[in-house]
Amino acid sequence: MTLVQMRYFYEVCQWQNITKAAEQLHVSQPTVTVAMQAIETETGLNLFHREGRKITVTSDGAKLLSKISFILGEVTRLDDEIRDMAHRHAKVRIAMPLQLGVVFLPYLLGEFHEAHPEIELEIIETGGVSALQMVEEEKLDFALTNYTVDFSARLNYSKLFDCECTFVTRFEHPLAKRHTVSIRELCDEPLVMLDSSFFIDRLVQDAFGHIGEKPNVIHYSPYLHTVKNLVRSGIASTILARPSVLPSDDFVQIPLLDPIFINSGLVVKKGRQTLDDVRLVMNYLRTLTKEMLIEGKDRPQGLGVTREA
Repeated sequence: MTLVQMRYFYEVCQWQNITKAAEQLHVSQPTVTVAMQAIETETGLNLFHREGRKITVTSDGAKLLSKISFILGEVTRLDDEIRDMAHRHAKVRIAMPLQLGVVFLPYLLGEFHEAHPEIELEIIETGGVSALQMVEEEKLDFALTNYTVDFSARLNYSKLFDCECTFVTRFEHPLAKRHTVSIRELCDEPLVMLDSSFFIDRLVQDAFGHIGEKPNVIHYSPYLHTVKNLVRSGIASTILARPSVLPSDDFVQIPLLDPIFINSGLVVKKGRQTLDDVRLVMNYLRTLTKEMLIEGKDRPQGLGVTREA
């Protein structure tokens, strides 16, 4: 016996009339009649006394109704619990590297939160490598991050834009007035870099490796503010994704002669169900990115051409 048949049987018993039961169920009268005949055939029980259009429940029918009422009550409670569980999923877990956080966090915690106060955002600021590892381990719903598509075949990558990487230094630096600078010119330059949890480290290492050199990194840090403070103090320069440097930093950014770009976009675990709240946040970020790239809404410099997600 199916749940649909149980619901039909319950309504027929309540109304003791096929037509009224059908109206309550929003189905045709023949549909209910056939369902009642099927139940009697399957159970081998005589469930109703029929007198014209009026029907009454037999003793066997009453016993069956008692058991079906209990089952339907449990199904209703299960539906309620599932709705409660879905409501608790209003917490959306996101990872975002510091270099993108300086651009997107003010919008997520400001504009988006104001429009959707019912959704709790848990945002973890971490490097792209760590972000993708957490997505792969299903510790997060998704990441808005820099990435390389060869990181894991278990992830889906949805590119939104490119992030240009630039040489970042003080205005007093000898190279500060240059329009471009080559990687070879930076071989002896003291650098402070974001550590290996960020994809920019891989790309910079590769760029130096292509000319048979290694970067002169005097310190690695997982913290963007530490990198900036060391640049500000004159100890070293750095290479960062352009959006991570704000006007208030008072740094000069010099494009590389052979540009380095990082893929940036939304990354989710393959096969993982995307809940409505998660999809809402992701769509907001897609729309926001398009506004930044196309309409110039507080456009951060260094974002490349938008891609369809």
